[in-house]
Amino acid sequence: MKERIIAPTIFAAGFIAGLSGGIHSLAATDTHVAGNTSATSQPANARAVGSITSFSARPRTRFQIDDTSYQVQGAGRSWSLSSPDSRTLRFEIRPGDYAWFDSSTVDRSEIASDQLIMSGTSAKIAYTFMLEPGVANTASWFVTAELHNEDEALGPNVHTSPPFAIELAGEHLRIVARHCPTGLDPSNRAGNLKILTLWTDPNPIRRGEFYDIKIQANLDNTSNGHLYVWANGDQVVNYHGPLGYGAPIYWEEGLYRSADASQTVAASFRNLRITTGRDDL
Repeated sequence: MKERIIAPTIFAAGFIAGLSGGIHSLAATDTHVAGNTSATSQPANARAVGSITSFSARPRTRFQIDDTSYQVQGAGRSWSLSSPDSRTLRFEIRPGDYAWFDSSTVDRSEIASDQLIMSGTSAKIAYTFMLEPGVANTASWFVTAELHNEDEALGPNVHTSPPFAIELAGEHLRIVARHCPTGLDPSNRAGNLKILTLWTDPNPIRRGEFYDIKIQANLDNTSNGHLYVWANGDQVVNYHGPLGYGAPIYWEEGLYRSADASQTVAASFRNLRITTGRDDL
């Protein structure tokens, strides 16, 4: 588990998430059953969840969210990526916005974590997401967040789709999972993938409103795998079974779509928190 522990006082993650970005000096008192209140503790420094430091919007560069570095992947336009405050990232794509490693068949503005999560390791991911008002999405596929496979671990020239993705299908959020047995080629062209649509929101996305997303996953491509997802406090996915390709994964967020859409799309992500090695939220 990769999580900051504050001593001598431990503060609830939800409380820390509500603070503005940066370091905060916090102190606490304890009220006993009899009504007696202890002396105020010595202040302890706590960093707000999802703190962005050393921000850069230039493709191929890196910045920090909490203790993890993230690579900027996009077209490097003036609108592609910004940080309105120290816990928020704003992504925007327009037709023709693809990264240095892409072809012109996609539009992309994303960040990718350098933290690898090993197959069979439990991970918790929490963040809030808001799609800005705009023209309805018409892309044939559109990914807003994903756990992506470390393709190099599967061999040279292997390129895979994410084993877990939160997508935009038209104007509806959708959760898709994929798995492939160990030893088989998980590339789309190989025909070995099992693709599962685990949830499609029956209601159109409410543009301009933040969605609170929580994910608990164990990407294990055996019967030990599982995936639970909550949106605004409601559990929308409760899946047990094979998940992933048996290789390490990493977190990506932002906007990534097929280039068959003409709309400008923008979204904000904030309060990202990732911990590993625990099944509880």
